[in-house]
Amino acid sequence: MPQDRVDLPDFQRLTWTDVDPAGRPGFDPAAVAALVRSLPPAADVPPPGTDWRLADFWRDRMTEALVERLGPWAVGWAHTVVLEDYENRGVIPIWCTVDLPLTTPDETLDRLAQALVAWHELTVELATDSRGRFTATAPAAGSGGRLTAPAAGDGVEEPAAWRAVKAPGISRWNPGDYTRKLPHPTTLNWADVDPHTHGFDPATVADVAAGLVTAETLPAQGADWRLQDLWLESVSIGFTERYGRWALGWCWAVGESDLDGWERAVAHLVTAVGDRTGYESGWYSCCTTVLRWFLEAAGVAADDHERMLDHAIGGRFASWIEPAPEVVASVAQRLAGQVAGS
Repeated sequence: MPQDRVDLPDFQRLTWTDVDPAGRPGFDPAAVAALVRSLPPAADVPPPGTDWRLADFWRDRMTEALVERLGPWAVGWAHTVVLEDYENRGVIPIWCTVDLPLTTPDETLDRLAQALVAWHELTVELATDSRGRFTATAPAAGSGGRLTAPAAGDGVEEPAAWRAVKAPGISRWNPGDYTRKLPHPTTLNWADVDPHTHGFDPATVADVAAGLVTAETLPAQGADWRLQDLWLESVSIGFTERYGRWALGWCWAVGESDLDGWERAVAHLVTAVGDRTGYESGWYSCCTTVLRWFLEAAGVAADDHERMLDHAIGGRFASWIEPAPEVVASVAQRLAGQVAGS
């Protein structure tokens, strides 16, 4: 049965207990390449040029499989730390995402294995800061930085280097390519939609829709929003091929306007919270709270809030930094997509 949902731990919420290499004494870096290839999703590596929604979903499936085999720490394979001279902050640690381009299956799986080993090696270094790279960047005691905390939330003593890389709370994410195959209906002009310029027989719609909406292609109820979004796009393509560009508005008129409104509302809330808090330390916690209220007011079940927000934000908000417009847009699109499909 095809997998249509993933459930991943939130990287930003990992504690030292989660990532401590002492907790995985049997981990063998030399065996990681074989382990990666043994995971079920490894048999389905998407080819180059695969739609970004399917590619992104496959990466999440691989991550979920790694977490099931190795534990929550494995979700960090897509992250690394660099030291950067940051404006008005000096040299500080910055969390960056690790790119995993789709090439050949062997190359793609090798890169994933290498990224996982690199993440393990980073945690080994953080355990002792053996190279002395990180501890020197920590804020002084009493300065308000998170390094002043003596232990993690679970009471376990944290290495100084781990606290140092967590203290700035700044992340940088690859913008990615979220190109869609069809323009948004709002780009249509009157010449595109004028009913006098195209022949249309409403009696044909049922048969056309029946050919597009089949049991084999219809996503399962509750499927990942990316799969639902891709399916809706495929249906739209089918309608436009049959009737012309004006048919893009088939779901916009009855549903996509709601989705578009969700996107605008979420983006507005994120920006409003950021402006009110000045994007200071922990501003994203306030933002998450406001978005929870928003979901509650919209009638979304409370049990779904954390999952939706974790997937939408994905650790892309950080203290002391205003997210780029494309990041805000991506968060709004992800959250809106999940709400519209719930």
